[in-house]
Amino acid sequence: MKQHSTKSLVLTAILTLIISSCSKKEDETTKSANQTTTNPMQQMAQNMAGGAAGNKTPGVAIPAKTLAGFLPSVSGYSAKGDPETMEMEMNGAKYSNATQSYENAEKRVKVSIFDYNYIAGLTAAYSMMMNMSVETNDESLHSEKFSDYPGWINWKKKSNTGTVGVVVNERVFVVVEAQNGATLDDLKSVANNINYSGIASAAK
Repeated sequence: MKQHSTKSLVLTAILTLIISSCSKKEDETTKSANQTTTNPMQQMAQNMAGGAAGNKTPGVAIPAKTLAGFLPSVSGYSAKGDPETMEMEMNGAKYSNATQSYENAEKRVKVSIFDYNYIAGLTAAYSMMMNMSVETNDESLHSEKFSDYPGWINWKKKSNTGTVGVVVNERVFVVVEAQNGATLDDLKSVANNINYSGIASAAK
């Protein structure tokens, strides 16, 4: 069974942005034959540093160790090792994240807390999911609130894998992933037991 990691979600979001930026560049090139095509990696850096979500200006990111303090205890699951933390700065824009994996026999749950610090290039893919509704034989995607914070549920019916996401103050994204037989009820239970008000206070 394929495992979908949080890192792959981030890479997918970045690749989507690169493709989008390249398409825009091609449109602009048709208007001006003398315009030079932008290198995709340079465009990615511009997206990360330049655009701000919700017209907010990126400032100081929440320290990764502070985010790790909001990682929950998961009933019926044991934490696997210590939380993974990361802080990054690119072209003056800072963001951070903390991730913890949990296990119950073969079942796996992963909780990640990302402070994307209003960087539109990183928040766009997740924000899009909150505004989509999809129902097929294979997949269910819809918006849902958790503790009055906006979020989404994306569940793959045949593989029984998926994610629940919650957005705090337009900048912090909490993502709960199910793998190897963890259920949607497991995800919802975890998502409903996270200290969002504490995260919101740290994000002010």
